[in-house]
Amino acid sequence: MINELEKKLTEQVNKDPQVKILSISRWCFPVQTVECIFHPVKRETMDILMKMILLSVQKAEIKNPKELSDLLLVEELFVLDLLQKLMRKGLVEKEVYYQLTVKGERQLENGIYEEEMEEETQQLLYSATHHLLLSGDMDKVDRIDELPEPFKYASEETIDLDEMEIIDALQKTREMQEEEDQDEEKVQTFITSINSKKTIQIHDVPCIQYVLYNRDSDLLYVRVWNTLTDQWDENLENMLAAKDLLDFRREYLEKE
Repeated sequence: MINELEKKLTEQVNKDPQVKILSISRWCFPVQTVECIFHPVKRETMDILMKMILLSVQKAEIKNPKELSDLLLVEELFVLDLLQKLMRKGLVEKEVYYQLTVKGERQLENGIYEEEMEEETQQLLYSATHHLLLSGDMDKVDRIDELPEPFKYASEETIDLDEMEIIDALQKTREMQEEEDQDEEKVQTFITSINSKKTIQIHDVPCIQYVLYNRDSDLLYVRVWNTLTDQWDENLENMLAAKDLLDFRREYLEKE
């Protein structure tokens, strides 16, 4: 599989007559499967009865559901059921009187009811070498039998990204899944926080490295094909250019 890929890439590089291939090598870098656990949040426009109950609790001293039922002219059973729901969800609390929590104040102000849903798990792919989350078909990479030597600048440090970066990646993946779901009644959900994250597996991702020389411009440079992302990897190329380009020039050009 990787031999066929290298042959194809080499043919692609050789299409430019000004470019000379000085060396081809293979190596692999680690990618972590990071398991993230979170509670997605369902957001809906607050219905009239809910808003009226929250406003009443905010403005008046309400001791029991009957007082609220009489005030709003709504069946006590409906009021009781909704009050219990609002208390379970942390929007309303009661000491002597019912009162709004900080969460309840915020949701009433926005007019949006947020309901925390059941816990879910989603996996992301993280490369400490890149210090980035990557996307690609890991099953396809895992089918590569012969793995080359490890990348000399590889890192296996645990995931160290801002939580919002992780949430954004989880949300994008979730939105793609929701778009594929044809159920019209599907309610859009959002990820607002992460309960936990941990690395559950480490994969080796092979890369093919080309050291190239453009005769016309006297330009020495590196190209690296990443088999996970299935494209040329600018981050790895820049890393090698910064660390090894002078050595490449001495090894391949100055000795000629």
